[in-house]
Amino acid sequence: MKAWLPNLREKAAVPARPAKPVRAAASLTRGHLNDLTKAMGQQMFFWGRDVLHVSGNLLLRHGFEKHESPGLKGTSCYRKAWAGGVIELHGACAGWYPLRPESGIGFLFVRTDRRCYAHREVQPAIPGQYDYDRLVSGDLSLLEPAGRVFSEWLVQYESWICQECGAQHRQECHAMLSRLPAGQPWLSPELALEWLRLFARGSSVPRAHALRGQRRELRHLPPRNHG
Repeated sequence: MKAWLPNLREKAAVPARPAKPVRAAASLTRGHLNDLTKAMGQQMFFWGRDVLHVSGNLLLRHGFEKHESPGLKGTSCYRKAWAGGVIELHGACAGWYPLRPESGIGFLFVRTDRRCYAHREVQPAIPGQYDYDRLVSGDLSLLEPAGRVFSEWLVQYESWICQECGAQHRQECHAMLSRLPAGQPWLSPELALEWLRLFARGSSVPRAHALRGQRRELRHLPPRNHG
């Protein structure tokens, strides 16, 4: 982004235009954003299975409040406070919304679009009714911090799921998604959590296919000789 400097030729009586802040460059690539988008698509299916868990609605057990959707009739939204804002989950979309526009960049994933967006909205999006003029999908310098805030919560949630239900629950969810004719499974639950944790930290983040390949190579390494 450009930074505007005051024009020194202007008369002193005319106030100079204040300089606009320079936005930090994104450290991730469009490919990483595609990985996050695929992760969100898989996660939407997982949340649906969590609602139907045999022990009861896991979203409610995790502290979410259930509300009737203001958009798509007969559906529900789940809302929980997080990082100075709120996480809201719905079958059509999921996002994080800051309490004040200046306190952070919000995040939204729309399932039918298969796309992640950044925004500065404080009110959760109405499922099925999106103001695309206020959503940004092409600026990685905005999408990166927005996606990290949401990913930090998602890592916490998935870690809690594993503690509460054991690793088998997510493995069964992943296998079920893989069997669906239109299912689009991403990484295995273990690798997905590992990738999301790296993404949330902002550390060196591999592409998802590279992470899968590294694990495959490690499994085929010969055992170390300790003799």
